Amino acid sequence: MEKILSGLVLAALLSGCSGFLEETPQSRIPEEEAYKSAVMVYVNTVASVYSAFGSSFYGARENVHCLQEFTSDAWILPGRQADWVDGGKWQSLFLHNYGPGLATTASVWNNMYGLVGKCNTSIDNLETFIQAGGDDFLLEYQYEVRSIRAIVYMQLVDFFGRIPLVTSSRVRISEVSQSERSEVFRFIIEELTDCIPHLISAKCQNSGPYYGRITQAAGYMALAKMAINAPVFTKDKWDDGTLTGGIDHVSPGINEAGKNIFITLDGTTRNAWETVIYCCRQIEREGYALQADFRVNFSKTNDTSVENIWTQPSDGTTYKVVDQQLTQTLHPSHAGALGLQGWNGACATREQMKVFRYDTPEQDPRMDFTFFYGPITVNGEQVIAGAGLPLVYNPESVAVDFSADVDDYTVKMAGARMGKYEIDNTTSSYNYHNNDKVFYRYADALLLAAEAKVRLGESGDEELNRVRSRVNASLKTNVTLQDLLDERLLELSYEGMRRQDQIRFGTYTEPTLDRYPGVRHNVVVGDYVEDKTGYTTVFPIPTSVLQLNTKLTQNVGY
Repeated sequence: MEKILSGLVLAALLSGCSGFLEETPQSRIPEEEAYKSAVMVYVNTVASVYSAFGSSFYGARENVHCLQEFTSDAWILPGRQADWVDGGKWQSLFLHNYGPGLATTASVWNNMYGLVGKCNTSIDNLETFIQAGGDDFLLEYQYEVRSIRAIVYMQLVDFFGRIPLVTSSRVRISEVSQSERSEVFRFIIEELTDCIPHLISAKCQNSGPYYGRITQAAGYMALAKMAINAPVFTKDKWDDGTLTGGIDHVSPGINEAGKNIFITLDGTTRNAWETVIYCCRQIEREGYALQADFRVNFSKTNDTSVENIWTQPSDGTTYKVVDQQLTQTLHPSHAGALGLQGWNGACATREQMKVFRYDTPEQDPRMDFTFFYGPITVNGEQVIAGAGLPLVYNPESVAVDFSADVDDYTVKMAGARMGKYEIDNTTSSYNYHNNDKVFYRYADALLLAAEAKVRLGESGDEELNRVRSRVNASLKTNVTLQDLLDERLLELSYEGMRRQDQIRFGTYTEPTLDRYPGVRHNVVVGDYVEDKTGYTTVFPIPTSVLQLNTKLTQNVGY
């Protein structure tokens, strides 16, 4: 898509960077040059952080998105006989049999703390020049980077619970002890509430100088995420059975806890649920609304969406962000017909198809917006798979692993594939695609507000039905928490938040159609872990990390 470059964005490009979000390390140029102008300061303290942020969340396969989706009930990388076994690491995630030696969690830990380090360096360098009487823009940039760091810590406290809290580039992570989960939660809250009033009130769309950057709306959305998960993120003991057993068992404790966790924002103290509702209203005041057409949010021109609150700019040329999410889901013949490559891996689970009411008269309209399924055509022609057979994705034939006597065609065609992001084969390639990656959007904010109201004992019908009306889905009355959990999957599938939602609602540890005691799995994969305590709601601290820092201790259960 054609990107409109203006203001600081254009200046950064002309200053020697090959891209707005591409890192130009300070070490390559003298410090006096690195901090000579607003443009150079931005390039050396802010743009470098954004560049690393996007690739750590999406990027290659072992990332934040991977852990949020492939440990949930919604998405799976099945062992397709000889394919996608990889020592069992993908199936181990899905079966919750993840141990301290798993490479995926170690990769995410390292990437996230690499980002923390970048943020700390930028914040400290900015502080040096602020103290020396620098211009006001230095403080503005510092608030921006602090907000990014808070969001990174939100992912870390979500994934790992007790983590080192490092806030200075002068302290090595190997020298820091773990902080309790509630302590990290409070730090993130204090950072966001301090930064939000100082963030720019502007849109992140490609029509101004804040394209792809943290603005006030993104800050409010991050705080809403913290508030909605506050009863989980403040638990220093998560293996006490209060996060297991399903919605009916978990929700009374979650609902009550949210009423008694208080956050002061914009001069007023509110409980967690009230904070979520307030943040949603503030995002509305910033001018965000539901995009009339759901699909525009993920189209090749989604940089114009009035719904997307924060995105990672990507167009396959100027803004090149590695993204293998499309690559890993499409069958090679399907991808080849589009001029791309496909790895024939990731697909939707049968459990997700049940929520979408696949192949029933009540099938959700978003089924067609979210998945490739059934016979696949490109430019009006049927795509042919191996042996001259038509390519037909079958949502009902998914398995954790397929036995040797299942025919190859069934194995390769099993599962609906991710089709949410429009594919533009004129500019997309193996790793780069012509869509901005969506981190936060307004539909999510509406559903969070609806959930907060229901947890307060109020009606969430209005917000939920605004989301459903947009896609012409039937309206609901007396919305329940189960309705909300289902709606979040229908609306937000494959957007990197399903695991977090399930933990908050109490379904993360529950068996499903796809995983249960005795489910078939590859010999290199451990059995499905039927967790009754909740210890699997937090990942283990990677073995490699414990070896580097003996002050750290392993999370309970591992």
